Amino acid sequence: MTPLLTALIIGLAAAGIFALRPVTAKIKTVFHSNPVVNTQIKFQSLQLVLTAIVLLLVYFLNPENFMRFFRVGDVNAHISKIGWLGVTGNETWLEIALTLGLYITLGTAIFMFFQLKKAGVDYRYFLFSLLWSIPFSMANAFSEEAIFRIGIVSPLYGIFSISVIILISGIVFGAPHYFGMPSGVVGALMAGFLGWLLAMSLVETQGLLIAWAIHFAQDVVIITSMILMSRKNS
Repeated sequence: MTPLLTALIIGLAAAGIFALRPVTAKIKTVFHSNPVVNTQIKFQSLQLVLTAIVLLLVYFLNPENFMRFFRVGDVNAHISKIGWLGVTGNETWLEIALTLGLYITLGTAIFMFFQLKKAGVDYRYFLFSLLWSIPFSMANAFSEEAIFRIGIVSPLYGIFSISVIILISGIVFGAPHYFGMPSGVVGALMAGFLGWLLAMSLVETQGLLIAWAIHFAQDVVIITSMILMSRKNS
């Protein structure tokens, strides 16, 4: 029953995130003159409400597991060996966040750079875009980690193997990004890999901080780029 309820909750949550976009567009209140900033203020606020509902439901599915993972966690816990990534298993998750996390962020930045180049953005608005992206990225990273990591790992932990659980998290997180940012097959694969890695960090550190921090860094790059794209060179 728990796996079915988990699938229902996360499925509805993912659909809810997509549904928030047209809902946001119908809210006529203007909080900022920049259209992307204005949309993000409304979208992130609504998404945090959705996240709170999901967390409450997931808590009742398995309170013990929820309390195990919904915390900072041990950033000095060691990562399991991942040969194809060159991870030996001697590294801590903090070291992984500072090394592999940096490479992932650079990969995201390179991908977004070509999108910005194609859009012909005005880089005079970079600092403006960066400063606004920070609170939006903090909120978005928390919401998505709460839904797609806590929401999947917490109720399924102890029911399925860890390898299956983190694979589910990666697939469920990656698939919607086909329509997101970055988009397409490349965007879905990048997000899927990230979701898989962050789910592993949640399990092995027994906490959310590492997953949130790595996700936050990606969102800063992406949301900064989104805001920049609203200010194109004339």
